[in-house]
Amino acid sequence: MNLTKNQIQYIDTYVEKSGIEWFDLKIELVDHLADATAQILEDNPEIAFEAAVTKAKLAFGTKGFRPLITNRTKQIEKSFYKRVLKYLLSFFSLPKIIITAALMYVLITLFNVVEVKVYFFNSLVGVLFAFTILSFWWSYRRKTIDNKKHLSLSYMQSVSQFVNMLTQLFSFSLTLFKSSFVEGQGILWFIVLWVISFLFCIASEVVSRHIYKDQKALYYQYKIAA
Repeated sequence: MNLTKNQIQYIDTYVEKSGIEWFDLKIELVDHLADATAQILEDNPEIAFEAAVTKAKLAFGTKGFRPLITNRTKQIEKSFYKRVLKYLLSFFSLPKIIITAALMYVLITLFNVVEVKVYFFNSLVGVLFAFTILSFWWSYRRKTIDNKKHLSLSYMQSVSQFVNMLTQLFSFSLTLFKSSFVEGQGILWFIVLWVISFLFCIASEVVSRHIYKDQKALYYQYKIAA
């Protein structure tokens, strides 16, 4: 049998009061509990709805939602990394590779043209560092939707912060070899590594926005259905 919107809302509140803070995990539990409750009501039409919900919860065993939470969390994590891989492969397309090669060529040409090499070096390091700071800020703003926490957004924030931290460490480490780069020693490797680092920062940001868009669509779809 199908539950009414009010009944589903009751189950939603019931699950939320159980201490589930992640929205995408909560709706998985709500769906599971709603299906179990509907089955109990179908088998026992005389039972009260609230009693059916309690009975469905008890069917999970003495550990309550814990085993289901563990299982659903693994599923959400697995789905998250699949989406990340899909968006990464989509980002690193042939046009991006051609643009990357062109950017390397332009930067090498600029290095040979610019008279004050140290300005060129400082500008590139500064751009990389500034972008990571902006990415930290953008990632922070995407950590919730309507103040609701999402497990997938939490995973994405961790990935973005990891990429940005590595990039910042790379930026600082480049300054140790500043004099060599300014003199033209290893400048090709510097530009190649800089472009790769910058590209991965952009990729991380693009993937993060896709994940946020997915979660936002899921959130409003659930809100409308509820």
